[in-house]
Amino acid sequence: MSNAALYDQTGAADALYIGEVPDVAPGPGKVTVRVRAAGLNPYDAKVRAGVIPSKAPFPRRIGGDVAGTVDAVGEGSVYADGTAIAVGDEVLGRASGAIAERVTASARDLARRPSALPVEVAGSLYVAGLTAVAIVDSVPVGPGDTVLVGGASGGVGLIAGQLAMSAGARVIGTASPRNHALLRSLGMEAVAYGDGLAELVAAIGTPTAVYDCHGRDALDAGFALGLSPERMVAIAAGDVPGIQSPGADARTAANLAHLAERVAVGEIIAPVTATFPLDQVAAAFTALDSAHTPGKIVILT
Repeated sequence: MSNAALYDQTGAADALYIGEVPDVAPGPGKVTVRVRAAGLNPYDAKVRAGVIPSKAPFPRRIGGDVAGTVDAVGEGSVYADGTAIAVGDEVLGRASGAIAERVTASARDLARRPSALPVEVAGSLYVAGLTAVAIVDSVPVGPGDTVLVGGASGGVGLIAGQLAMSAGARVIGTASPRNHALLRSLGMEAVAYGDGLAELVAAIGTPTAVYDCHGRDALDAGFALGLSPERMVAIAAGDVPGIQSPGADARTAANLAHLAERVAVGEIIAPVTATFPLDQVAAAFTALDSAHTPGKIVILT
């Protein structure tokens, strides 16, 4: 047995508690990971709150991002490059119910953790990082492009903006004023979201692409500035006609491994705003639920 974050009914963050769950031997293509860090994501909070429906029985586990040490290996478990996963390997990736002491993960969702990559950053990288990769893959940009990134101070927006800049694009990022210094420190031009966004953006430059990583303010600004839907992508506005969501093809362990290496050497900055111990998971989600939190929040076990 080991401990995991659980909840018995949908609701606020205080519905979460720590309880014992059975440890299960990994089957073929699976591994057991001794969790060292597990990132929080808005999706987790929306499922917990009942905003996103789930058919999973109660008590439910929570979390998706994970970094830790391989404890046990099922038959045929290999990395994306075909090499075998071994007990003792340091890994990062995705696992359902990752906010726990131990978790079972699919080998296809794991990559080696570079030694220079802090474990708390590794534990925050899968969902936000690969969503950002998928966004840029959906609407590629390069020199001569100006990209408007909505929600640029969040976990996805920060990485998407930096990926666009590394491809040679200019980036205008929306954020609350208290997060503008962070965006500027990474090389983005910062504007406040809300009323008048299109005018603020137009005063800086005309976007050739929009990555909306928050709601739909950036999409509305893109439309107002004459941008075609084919040059816009959004993670939370699937009901807007003609706007695509980031595809699944880019969400691979190979891309995760490549991104992890770039973060490890400082080419991409993936800030962790706060860390909490496992027994403070409710407080961690309360912090996530508060508005305008930059970067990522991570549970350390």
